Amino acid sequence: MIVLRYTRLGTRRFLSHIDVLRDFGRIVRRADIPVGYSGGFNPHALLFFSPPMPVGVGSVAEYAAIDTPLTADETAERFNAASGEDMRAEEAFEVPRNPNLAGRIVAASYLFPFAADAYDFSRGLTVEYVKKGETVREDVSERIFAAGEKEGRMLLTLASGNVTLRADRVFAALKGLTGCDGDVSDVVKTEQFFREDGVLVPVREALVRKE
Repeated sequence: MIVLRYTRLGTRRFLSHIDVLRDFGRIVRRADIPVGYSGGFNPHALLFFSPPMPVGVGSVAEYAAIDTPLTADETAERFNAASGEDMRAEEAFEVPRNPNLAGRIVAASYLFPFAADAYDFSRGLTVEYVKKGETVREDVSERIFAAGEKEGRMLLTLASGNVTLRADRVFAALKGLTGCDGDVSDVVKTEQFFREDGVLVPVREALVRKE
Protein backbone atom coordinates (compact mmCIF):
# COMPACT_ATOMS: atom_id res chain seq x y z
CA MET A 1 0.00 0.00 0.00
CA ILE A 2 1.39 3.40 -1.03
CA VAL A 3 0.32 6.68 0.59
CA LEU A 4 0.64 9.87 -1.46
CA ARG A 5 0.75 13.30 0.08
CA TYR A 6 -0.49 15.58 -2.70
CA THR A 7 -1.47 19.18 -3.34
CA ARG A 8 -4.82 20.53 -4.47
CA LEU A 9 -4.34 24.07 -5.70
CA GLY A 10 -5.24 26.31 -8.63
CA THR A 11 -8.53 25.45 -10.31
CA ARG A 12 -8.66 22.05 -8.61
CA ARG A 13 -9.40 23.70 -5.26
CA PHE A 14 -12.86 24.44 -6.69
CA LEU A 15 -13.75 20.77 -7.25
CA SER A 16 -16.27 19.04 -4.99
CA HIS A 17 -15.11 15.99 -3.07
CA ILE A 18 -16.91 13.65 -5.50
CA ASP A 19 -15.24 15.39 -8.43
CA VAL A 20 -11.85 15.08 -6.71
CA LEU A 21 -12.34 11.32 -6.37
CA ARG A 22 -13.22 11.05 -10.05
CA ASP A 23 -10.33 13.29 -11.06
CA PHE A 24 -7.88 11.29 -8.95
CA GLY A 25 -9.13 8.03 -10.46
CA ARG A 26 -8.66 9.38 -13.98
CA ILE A 27 -5.11 10.48 -13.16
CA VAL A 28 -4.30 7.01 -11.80
CA ARG A 29 -5.61 5.40 -14.98
CA ARG A 30 -3.71 7.81 -17.27
CA ALA A 31 -0.57 7.22 -15.20
CA ASP A 32 -0.91 3.46 -15.71
CA ILE A 33 -0.67 2.84 -11.97
CA PRO A 34 -1.93 -0.72 -11.33
CA VAL A 35 -4.52 -0.71 -8.53
CA GLY A 36 -6.04 -3.63 -6.66
CA TYR A 37 -9.83 -4.13 -6.61
CA SER A 38 -12.20 -5.33 -3.95
CA GLY A 39 -14.08 -8.57 -4.39
CA GLY A 40 -17.83 -9.08 -4.49
CA PHE A 41 -20.58 -8.25 -6.96
CA ASN A 42 -19.50 -4.61 -7.46
CA PRO A 43 -15.68 -4.49 -7.19
CA HIS A 44 -14.13 -1.05 -6.72
CA ALA A 45 -10.61 0.30 -6.93
CA LEU A 46 -8.76 0.20 -3.61
CA LEU A 47 -8.16 3.94 -3.30
CA PHE A 48 -8.65 5.53 0.12
CA PHE A 49 -8.73 9.26 0.85
CA SER A 50 -8.43 11.73 3.70
CA PRO A 51 -11.66 13.54 4.73
CA PRO A 52 -13.44 15.93 2.33
CA MET A 53 -12.53 19.60 2.35
CA PRO A 54 -14.60 22.68 1.47
CA VAL A 55 -14.84 23.81 -2.16
CA GLY A 56 -12.48 26.71 -2.79
CA VAL A 57 -9.96 25.93 -0.04
CA GLY A 58 -6.51 24.90 -1.27
CA SER A 59 -4.29 22.22 0.24
CA VAL A 60 -0.67 21.13 0.31
CA ALA A 61 -1.49 18.19 2.58
CA GLU A 62 -4.05 15.86 1.04
CA TYR A 63 -3.49 12.13 1.48
CA ALA A 64 -4.53 9.10 -0.55
CA ALA A 65 -3.68 5.43 -0.06
CA ILE A 66 -3.32 3.27 -3.18
CA ASP A 67 -3.21 -0.53 -3.22
CA THR A 68 -0.51 -0.96 -5.87
CA PRO A 69 2.55 -3.20 -6.36
CA LEU A 70 4.64 -0.20 -7.48
CA THR A 71 7.24 1.36 -5.21
CA ALA A 72 6.57 4.72 -3.58
CA ASP A 73 8.93 6.52 -5.99
CA GLU A 74 7.40 4.85 -9.05
CA THR A 75 3.88 5.73 -7.92
CA ALA A 76 4.70 9.40 -7.33
CA GLU A 77 6.63 9.70 -10.59
CA ARG A 78 3.83 8.22 -12.68
CA PHE A 79 1.18 10.25 -10.86
CA ASN A 80 2.96 13.54 -11.47
CA ALA A 81 3.59 12.73 -15.12
CA ALA A 82 -0.19 12.47 -15.62
CA SER A 83 -1.63 15.02 -13.19
CA GLY A 84 -0.76 18.64 -14.05
CA GLU A 85 0.43 21.45 -11.79
CA ASP A 86 -2.72 21.86 -9.66
CA MET A 87 -2.51 18.36 -8.18
CA ARG A 88 1.00 17.07 -7.48
CA ALA A 89 2.36 14.25 -5.35
CA GLU A 90 4.81 15.94 -2.99
CA GLU A 91 5.93 12.68 -1.41
CA ALA A 92 5.05 9.00 -1.25
CA PHE A 93 5.76 6.31 1.30
CA GLU A 94 4.90 2.65 1.81
CA VAL A 95 2.66 1.27 4.57
CA PRO A 96 1.77 -2.41 5.12
CA ARG A 97 -2.02 -1.94 5.22
CA ASN A 98 -4.88 0.48 4.59
CA PRO A 99 -4.20 3.31 7.08
CA ASN A 100 -7.92 4.27 7.33
CA LEU A 101 -7.22 7.93 6.64
CA ALA A 102 -10.86 9.01 6.71
CA GLY A 103 -11.48 7.29 10.04
CA ARG A 104 -8.27 8.26 11.86
CA ILE A 105 -7.75 11.89 10.84
CA VAL A 106 -9.19 14.12 13.56
CA ALA A 107 -7.70 17.55 12.80
CA ALA A 108 -6.23 19.71 10.07
CA SER A 109 -4.24 22.94 10.15
CA TYR A 110 -5.07 25.85 7.84
CA LEU A 111 -3.23 29.03 6.97
CA PHE A 112 -5.64 31.97 6.76
CA PRO A 113 -5.04 35.28 4.91
CA PHE A 114 -5.29 37.27 8.15
CA ALA A 115 -2.65 38.65 10.49
CA ALA A 116 -1.87 36.20 13.28
CA ASP A 117 -3.18 38.64 15.90
CA ALA A 118 -6.27 39.75 13.96
CA TYR A 119 -8.65 38.00 16.37
CA ASP A 120 -8.58 37.07 20.06
CA PHE A 121 -9.82 33.48 20.26
CA SER A 122 -10.28 33.69 24.01
CA ARG A 123 -13.53 35.45 23.09
CA GLY A 124 -14.77 32.25 21.45
CA LEU A 125 -15.99 32.03 17.88
CA THR A 126 -19.47 31.64 16.42
CA VAL A 127 -20.03 30.64 12.79
CA GLU A 128 -23.22 31.17 10.82
CA TYR A 129 -24.46 29.13 7.87
CA VAL A 130 -27.64 27.96 6.17
CA LYS A 131 -28.79 24.35 6.58
CA LYS A 132 -31.99 23.07 4.97
CA GLY A 133 -33.15 26.62 4.44
CA GLU A 134 -32.59 27.62 8.06
CA THR A 135 -29.87 29.94 9.38
CA VAL A 136 -27.72 28.18 11.99
CA ARG A 137 -25.47 30.00 14.48
CA GLU A 138 -23.00 27.71 16.22
CA ASP A 139 -20.31 28.21 18.85
CA VAL A 140 -17.30 26.30 17.50
CA SER A 141 -14.71 27.22 20.12
CA GLU A 142 -14.19 23.62 21.25
CA ARG A 143 -13.38 22.53 17.70
CA ILE A 144 -10.52 25.01 17.35
CA PHE A 145 -7.64 22.99 18.77
CA ALA A 146 -4.85 25.55 18.36
CA ALA A 147 -4.27 29.10 17.13
CA GLY A 148 -0.79 30.18 16.09
CA GLU A 149 1.09 31.90 13.32
CA LYS A 150 3.24 31.15 10.31
CA GLU A 151 5.17 33.94 8.62
CA GLY A 152 2.90 36.43 10.39
CA ARG A 153 -0.32 34.82 9.16
CA MET A 154 -3.01 33.07 11.20
CA LEU A 155 -2.54 29.30 11.48
CA LEU A 156 -5.49 27.41 12.99
CA THR A 157 -5.84 23.71 13.78
CA LEU A 158 -9.48 22.70 13.35
CA ALA A 159 -11.44 19.53 14.03
CA SER A 160 -11.70 17.24 11.00
CA GLY A 161 -13.08 13.81 10.14
CA ASN A 162 -16.14 12.49 11.98
CA VAL A 163 -16.48 15.73 13.97
CA THR A 164 -15.42 18.56 11.69
CA LEU A 165 -15.18 22.33 11.58
CA ARG A 166 -15.25 23.66 8.04
CA ALA A 167 -12.49 26.11 7.24
CA ASP A 168 -14.71 28.11 4.89
CA ARG A 169 -17.17 28.81 7.70
CA VAL A 170 -14.35 29.87 10.01
CA PHE A 171 -13.00 32.12 7.25
CA ALA A 172 -16.40 33.79 6.75
CA ALA A 173 -16.83 34.36 10.48
CA LEU A 174 -13.34 35.81 10.93
CA LYS A 175 -13.61 38.03 7.86
CA GLY A 176 -16.83 39.49 9.22
CA LEU A 177 -15.40 40.02 12.71
CA THR A 178 -12.03 41.46 11.67
CA GLY A 179 -12.92 43.35 8.50
CA CYS A 180 -9.82 41.87 6.87
CA ASP A 181 -9.57 41.44 3.12
CA GLY A 182 -9.15 38.13 1.37
CA ASP A 183 -11.07 35.32 -0.28
CA VAL A 184 -11.74 31.75 0.81
CA SER A 185 -9.45 30.61 -2.02
CA ASP A 186 -6.59 32.22 -0.05
CA VAL A 187 -7.05 29.62 2.72
CA VAL A 188 -4.63 26.67 2.47
CA LYS A 189 -4.60 23.41 4.41
CA THR A 190 -1.05 22.77 5.59
CA GLU A 191 -1.27 19.45 7.49
CA GLN A 192 -3.60 16.73 8.79
CA PHE A 193 -3.34 14.85 12.08
CA PHE A 194 -4.13 11.61 13.89
CA ARG A 195 -4.65 11.67 17.67
CA GLU A 196 -2.35 9.32 19.55
CA ASP A 197 -2.36 9.18 23.37
CA GLY A 198 -4.18 12.51 23.42
CA VAL A 199 -1.62 14.24 21.19
CA LEU A 200 -2.08 15.41 17.59
CA VAL A 201 0.51 13.76 15.34
CA PRO A 202 1.03 14.63 11.64
CA VAL A 203 -0.23 11.84 9.38
CA ARG A 204 3.10 11.07 7.75
CA GLU A 205 4.93 11.00 11.06
CA ALA A 206 2.39 8.61 12.57
CA LEU A 207 2.35 6.27 9.57
CA VAL A 208 6.08 6.08 8.93
CA ARG A 209 6.84 5.57 12.62
CA LYS A 210 4.21 2.94 13.40
CA GLU A 211 3.00 1.26 10.26
